[in-house]
Amino acid sequence: MKKVYSRCLILWIGCCVFFLTGCAKHITAMQISDALNHDALYKSYNVQPTDLSLRSKCSAPPSVKIVNIESRTEDYVAFDDPFRKRFINPKEMMDGVSSYLKDGFAASNIKAEDQSTKVLQLKMIDLKSEFGAFGGLYSFFKIELIIPEKNFSKTYEASERSGADYSGTFFRVSANAIHVVTRQIIDDPVIQDYILCR
Repeated sequence: MKKVYSRCLILWIGCCVFFLTGCAKHITAMQISDALNHDALYKSYNVQPTDLSLRSKCSAPPSVKIVNIESRTEDYVAFDDPFRKRFINPKEMMDGVSSYLKDGFAASNIKAEDQSTKVLQLKMIDLKSEFGAFGGLYSFFKIELIIPEKNFSKTYEASERSGADYSGTFFRVSANAIHVVTRQIIDDPVIQDYILCR
């Protein structure tokens, strides 16, 4: 009897370990970046970009250089509950965010190019998602933006929620929060004045 009990206990522990570790998953930047669909998100949030270049006082067409200065490459827990974990690589994630921000500026007729003297540096502070108390998924995203030329630094953050029926994946809810933050940057009068030489 003790032998059978011991085998059952070992089997049960083994299953628990397999289940809990098997649910840990590394999320690549591509998976969240795929959810950063510019056309779909801009339509979903009813964003109608304005032509910012019309307000420029620069001697040349306005442009911006967006630099990802996030250096962390180790696994970062972006979603955690008792049964599953989701990890991201912060540097890769910010590559995707930088690319999405470039698309957002392009939609407002601000060209993103490496030769621009208007430099925005970005690094991730936090990206976390969790189940809400009343259902649905919540995602929180926060970054720091630095303008070296002006010795200027500012943080931007957003929290977004999926439907109470858990509609929308972890990727989509994270992408929503990222979208809102990028729009905060583009719409910030301080950032606009810097890029537009005002």
